[in-house]
Amino acid sequence: MTNLPAADFDGAWKYALEHYFPDFMALFFPNAYQAIDWNVPISFRSTELQQIAPDRQSGKQRADTLVMVQRTDGQPAQIFVHVEVQTQHDGNFAARMFRYHARLFDRDQVPVVSLAILGDEERDWLPTQFGYAIWGCSLALHFPTVKLCTLDAASLATMRNPFATLTLIHRDAQETRGRPEERMQRKLARFRALFRLGYRPEELRTLIRLLDHLLRLTPGLQELARATMRQIEREETGMETLITSFEELAREEGRQEGQFQERRSMVLRLLTHKLGVIDDTLHVRIAALDPDTLLLLSDALFDFVTRADLTAWLAALPDPRAA
Repeated sequence: MTNLPAADFDGAWKYALEHYFPDFMALFFPNAYQAIDWNVPISFRSTELQQIAPDRQSGKQRADTLVMVQRTDGQPAQIFVHVEVQTQHDGNFAARMFRYHARLFDRDQVPVVSLAILGDEERDWLPTQFGYAIWGCSLALHFPTVKLCTLDAASLATMRNPFATLTLIHRDAQETRGRPEERMQRKLARFRALFRLGYRPEELRTLIRLLDHLLRLTPGLQELARATMRQIEREETGMETLITSFEELAREEGRQEGQFQERRSMVLRLLTHKLGVIDDTLHVRIAALDPDTLLLLSDALFDFVTRADLTAWLAALPDPRAA
C-alpha cells in the first residue's frame, strides 16, 4: 500500500462549518434551518467547548462547533446549536453528546440543540439518543443524526451546496486510501465539477482548500495535480488566476500561522520563566487568545509579579460570549 498523507477530516469540517454554517443547516437539518432567524447574526462559540470538553484527550477524528442562533419566533431569544462531526466509531459517542448538552445548559441556562454528523464507514452504527430509566426515574436525550455514507452520491453531485461537495470529497478520501493515482483523478474530477456547479470565485477558493485538506497527495502527484488544475481552469474560464492566487494565499497564511505559533510559544516561555509553571487552565486560556490579544499579553507580562496578576489580566478581557 502506497503511503499517502492522512486526510484532515477534522480540519476540513471545522473550516467548512465556520464559512458555510447556513448551507450546512439547510442541507442536513432543514427543519432547524427553517426555524432559525438568519437575519440575526450568528455567533460562533467553539472555543468555549474547550472549557467543558468531556474527554479532551480522546476522539481526535471528530470536529465540534458551537453556534448561538435565534429562532424565527423569537422564543426563546437565544439557542445554542452544538454540532459534532464524528468520523470513526466511538461507543461513548451518545454519552459524550449528552455530557456536552448538559454542561452547556448548566453553565449558561440557554436551550441547547445537539446535532450529529457521522462520517465513518459503518452503516449499522447510528447513535441517536442517550438515556436510562431506573425505579421510575428516567433521563433521555434524542439528537438528530445524519450518516454520510448512506446519502445518495448522485443527488449530492447535482447540488450547489458546499456541504454536498464536502460530503463527496469526504467519501472520496475514504475510498482512495492507499490508491494515490485514483485519489488524484478524483481530486481533478471534483475540481472540474466545481465550475460546472457555478460556484463563485470566493467559494471556489474555500472548496479548493477542502480538496487539499481531504484529498492529500504525495509531493510529486500534488505538483502534477496543480498543473492539471491550472489547465482545467483555463478551459473553464479562459484564465489561470484561481490556483495561482490560492497558492500565494496558502503560503502567506502558512507564514502568518508560523509567526503566531512562534509568538505564542515565546509568551508561554516568558511567563513560565517569570511566574513558574503555568497550570493547564491558564495554558488553555492563553492558547485560545487571538493574535492581537496575544500581542497585548506579551507587553503586559513584564509587569506581572505573581500568577494572580496573570489570572486577573485574563479575567479582565472582554467576555467572548458578549460579542
